[in-house]
Amino acid sequence: MTVWTTFKNTVEHWASRELKRPYVGYVPASGDNAISTGAAFIPEASYFGLRMVEMGLSEGGQFFSSFLPLGVVLTEFSFGDGRQRKPTILSNDEIAAQLKSAGAAAPGYIEFRNIYAVRRAPMKEDNLSLFVGLFRLPYHDVAQQILQLAADLTTQTGLVPGVSEGVRVAEKVYDRIAGLFGLNIVTPLLSYADGNALGRSGYLLVAGPELDEATAKRLVVTDDQLLSDGKRVAGLNYCLLAVEFTGTLFADGPDTINPLTQLGFHRRWQDVARVVMTRDFDRAEEQMLALRSEVITSPELAENDRLIAIGAYQTSFDKLVERMTPKSAHRGSRGPLLNGALGKSATPAVAQVLGGMQLSLLSGVTGAPDDPDRLFASEASELRKTIAKVARVDANSAVALARVLDRTSTSK
Repeated sequence: MTVWTTFKNTVEHWASRELKRPYVGYVPASGDNAISTGAAFIPEASYFGLRMVEMGLSEGGQFFSSFLPLGVVLTEFSFGDGRQRKPTILSNDEIAAQLKSAGAAAPGYIEFRNIYAVRRAPMKEDNLSLFVGLFRLPYHDVAQQILQLAADLTTQTGLVPGVSEGVRVAEKVYDRIAGLFGLNIVTPLLSYADGNALGRSGYLLVAGPELDEATAKRLVVTDDQLLSDGKRVAGLNYCLLAVEFTGTLFADGPDTINPLTQLGFHRRWQDVARVVMTRDFDRAEEQMLALRSEVITSPELAENDRLIAIGAYQTSFDKLVERMTPKSAHRGSRGPLLNGALGKSATPAVAQVLGGMQLSLLSGVTGAPDDPDRLFASEASELRKTIAKVARVDANSAVALARVLDRTSTSK
């Protein structure tokens, strides 16, 4: 039995014990560090992140003397060709360190810094399944060791998208933890599950049933702290999550470091640029084919960015080739070839990218940056503007664009 099945059975068991419904809702934010709120997630045209912000324990001073806290965030979402399942167990060491100052009857607050359950994953049609739970069990050295082991393993395997052997190993460890839930001594403080969790960005609060609507309306998140009328919330068990929205990995221009340049396949572009500088254009063309293939298959890109990346790499490549080609052996511009391909494009998004590439190439290479990364960032920024009105991109658009570019490459 996997941890996922165990948690399902556990929730059903709690339901039979008449566990009260938690409070679940978005909390407004203020302050310089507040994330963007209210942004709507669009499949294949946006990214999401799920960050741990803060946890509150109404009996903070009793933990690690009488009880152990168990905070769990489970996520399941499509990534590449499969479903990514990621458990996140909160470290006992981190929790204990922040609860030391709490008196026996005082609430305890656990603040998290850059602890992600999911970090910038492409939004897909099937959305995100989310489980949030906060539990209490009697303090015991063996239980503490098991929970700490799970937290350590989570840190090593669960902070970035991607399926790994480590995650499968982690699930076996979580099975041991899940065995604790079969005991009546485990008290659920709150639990919440949502199979369609990505509605909009913002601060998501999952709190105990003690929180009523009138009190909830006075809540605000300031500097990653949950406040009520300007003071820390007391007498409430809760988990505060940041549902983060990213529209694109492309910067607004060449002067800003582009997040996409940090992805693995971008190293191949840097290799292509070096080969172009040696004027080995045939070899560089072969490397461009491999680069397009890696961009198409990368699970880290939403389809809109995938489409722009392919076009931006190609226009950057053509401009570098144009600059390095001797005048006595001029290869000619790709602009006219792309013009002929416009009528064959598969989707409006592909047509807009091809049109943007054509305009960029026909404008010449005067003033093109010598730095390949800056050149790519500049071309990507311009292409992004050309499809700004295309909110939703067909899942096969990047493949269609790559085929058009392959045809124009062989016809030159």
